[in-house]
Amino acid sequence: MTNEKVAAPAIAPKFGPLQGVRVLSCGSVIAGPYAAQLLGEMGAEVIHVERPGVGDMMKAEGRTNGVYPAWAARARNRLSVTLNMKMDNPESKEAFLGLIKQCDIWIENLVWLDKLGITDEMVLEANPKIIIVHVSGFGRPQFGGIPEVCDRPSFDVIGQAYSGFMSIQGEEGKMYPITKPTLNDYHAALFAAMGALAAYIRMKETGKGEVIDMAQFEADAAILGHFIVSYTLSGKLPVRSGNAFTNAPYDLYEVAGGRYVAVGTLGKPLYNRALTALGFSPEEYPFEECGVDPAAMNSPKGKELDAKIRGWMRAHTAEEVEEVCSKGHVPAAAVNTLADVVENEHFRSRNDIIAWTDADSGKEITGVNVVPKFQNNPGEVWRGAPSTGMDTDAVLSKLLGYDDAKIAELHEHKIV
Repeated sequence: MTNEKVAAPAIAPKFGPLQGVRVLSCGSVIAGPYAAQLLGEMGAEVIHVERPGVGDMMKAEGRTNGVYPAWAARARNRLSVTLNMKMDNPESKEAFLGLIKQCDIWIENLVWLDKLGITDEMVLEANPKIIIVHVSGFGRPQFGGIPEVCDRPSFDVIGQAYSGFMSIQGEEGKMYPITKPTLNDYHAALFAAMGALAAYIRMKETGKGEVIDMAQFEADAAILGHFIVSYTLSGKLPVRSGNAFTNAPYDLYEVAGGRYVAVGTLGKPLYNRALTALGFSPEEYPFEECGVDPAAMNSPKGKELDAKIRGWMRAHTAEEVEEVCSKGHVPAAAVNTLADVVENEHFRSRNDIIAWTDADSGKEITGVNVVPKFQNNPGEVWRGAPSTGMDTDAVLSKLLGYDDAKIAELHEHKIV
């Protein structure tokens, strides 16, 4: 086994602003692994560890035309390694810590981490420069909190509910909606990726690693922003108002042909532009009387204006509404279905819809390109989602220096 760090990337191609960074990802489903994928799409070499014979829970939904859709979309640019991570097995411990020594960032959402016998101290002893990112539902007690709560299991819907995020969605008197697609998972992943990069930049200056605790519920709580500030100032809970905003017009409007168009205005200048573009008089329907706040929107004059706007919308197609609003510099967009999105001219002209080969099934699939765009060092999809463990031997050989006999022994002992 080699003790020298092998320069990254050793297996993945060189591209993007994060080329030279290697990430170890341990866990399953979305929040933790997707944070690693974001880094992988920017050029980091990502090694994703799965349990031998088990694989990722994202494959549980089954195949569609031979492809696991969630896996295909959310596991690209990964190297897949299978490894028994129980540290009471010397071979497992040697392989795991060997990977730790070869990586710059370790992102994990293993809810059974303590049961495996893995500690931050162990990891930092093996690699004092590594950035450790823990992703969990309720956080780790080392960072504060009630231990029994920290130990609770969680999925996306739990984070949406516990954080308060769910409480502001939907309409009064109706069931709280679950915001798709598993939005709390993706919020947590974004915060985790940001934290990992911030810590990595600091490590490059100090030479010292860092431990980051990303609690899923805290991601949605952070996004609540002014809602919590408003409550603590007023003592009043926000009224759930559905799509309605604090200004008008700001809503979804049914248009000719049964489609819907979103129109959003904020503040008096934009309100005046919107009314003028749609053919209504700001003098007849002043902002202060009809659109400044919910009280004005629900006044007799505000309701009259709303009814006229909705009538105008129903008399025009989505394309006509977009054109009128665009000419008047009013924010508006038709509600696109997924079928609309994959054929949308603007999406296509920005190269947002791309095709790549799914490494697991061997099929060509179509999805969304890497976001955001970089002018000089763009990210890319260099590989589709791998089949479970397809890179195990290559990683053990190229990064850990294991020979064929050692790798065969690990397979025989079901370590990998």
